[in-house]
Amino acid sequence: MFEILQEEFMRFALISSALIGIVCSYLGVFVVLRRIVFVGIALAQISALGVATAEFFDKDPMMFALLFTIIGVTIFAPRYGGKRLPTEAIIGIGFAAAWAFSILILAKAAHGEAHKLHLIRGNILGATGNDIMSLLYVFLPVAAVHGLFYKQFLFVSFDSEMASTLGIKSGFWNFLFYLTLGLVVAVSIKVAGVLLTFAFLLLPAVTALSIANSMRSNLVISGIAAIIASLAGCMISVQMDLPTGPTIVGCSFVLFVVVFGFKFIFDKIVSRTSG
Repeated sequence: MFEILQEEFMRFALISSALIGIVCSYLGVFVVLRRIVFVGIALAQISALGVATAEFFDKDPMMFALLFTIIGVTIFAPRYGGKRLPTEAIIGIGFAAAWAFSILILAKAAHGEAHKLHLIRGNILGATGNDIMSLLYVFLPVAAVHGLFYKQFLFVSFDSEMASTLGIKSGFWNFLFYLTLGLVVAVSIKVAGVLLTFAFLLLPAVTALSIANSMRSNLVISGIAAIIASLAGCMISVQMDLPTGPTIVGCSFVLFVVVFGFKFIFDKIVSRTSG
């Protein structure tokens, strides 16, 4: 089975999937704990709208995806509307509108149906060396920002009052977090599609959160879960001739169910023993 790893396309697919999985799973832990999961899918769809617009005008999809995502971040990060128009409503409107306009634009684009399917499920097996470089151009600066300002992001995410007392400007750091999230989503969409990108923001994080007891262990376990799902999904999809993105998502879901199930059984045994 591992002979397939000698193929260049498979190595590119695994590297791309692992990179996207590791970075998205890291951000996903913050996304899940901050309860802004819907922001992830909304930004993914807005990025997809950028790609669809680029396809319609025959322009660079990456640049359009980044531009549209930055616009989305500037809308979602601040709090508009107050109680009359909650942030969740604005995010929902953005998601629905982006989805609708993506379909409408692709309906008028050449090969629109093919592009629409590609945007949803992606084509990770078609990843190239240039795609990997594009991922690294965005991921490395994002990793540097989070490495340098990890404490600020942590304080703002989970104790904004304490952050304020320490002189940390919550508004700025929240915007910077949304911006890094948006950039990662935008560049990932081009390679992996909406489905896999959003799944990597959610499933590895909840897998880690179901068993880990600290923030650092959550981040490490979520990355490991993403790598396992990537490897298993790529191998299974090639062996069984299945779409790679959905297969990786399926493997990630199965891994979550297995981990959660074992943790549930273990807790039951411990509670009965201690009782």
